Amino acid sequence: MGIPHRCRTHGVLWSLLIGGLCAFASIASAVGAELTRSEIEQRIAHANGNRLDLGNFDLSGLDLSGLRLAKADFFSSNLAGANLSGAELTDENFTRADLRHAKFSNAALRGGILYAALLEECDFSDADLSHARIIGGGPRVSFKNAKLVGADLGADPANQGMVPVPAELPEANFTGADLTGANLTHAILSSAKFEGAILTGARFDYAVTDGTILHAARRP
Repeated sequence: MGIPHRCRTHGVLWSLLIGGLCAFASIASAVGAELTRSEIEQRIAHANGNRLDLGNFDLSGLDLSGLRLAKADFFSSNLAGANLSGAELTDENFTRADLRHAKFSNAALRGGILYAALLEECDFSDADLSHARIIGGGPRVSFKNAKLVGADLGADPANQGMVPVPAELPEANFTGADLTGANLTHAILSSAKFEGAILTGARFDYAVTDGTILHAARRP
């Protein structure tokens, strides 16, 4: 049996998007200014509660754990391998950011935007992503025990043209996650794990779930 045309189309579009963003991230790493943790702490102090602009920087591999970075703008920044565990990142912007292998365990990302972000093997375990907008992609992302109440991982046909682009998260781990009221419409969730997850009111309309493990997931 062949792959449905819709799935092939999503796959082609996402491959082109990922390829372009990876190339962009490589260029940003070569020409972007690097900041140390100390320099970022100084920027936080100078921002005095206003939105912090950290866009287009190479911050790969930095230890930013526990920092208060609420409303920070990381547009197109390279945070591959960075450690943001326990960081305060409410209402942050990670649009087009490279978050591959980054650690966000126990971080607060409520209401954040992760649009077209690279998420391969990113760790969001025990993080709070309530009402976040996640239209990123990559295999083996961990949302283990994460809070995704009201999170939006679904396609947005009204704003994405003829072929809407959803979150593409093959082999993602949602074990024990709280997805109450979450939108996963059209999401690519092949071979994902949802053991013990709370799925009350969650929407999976047209989601690709072949090989997905929903055993013991908690539904209403």
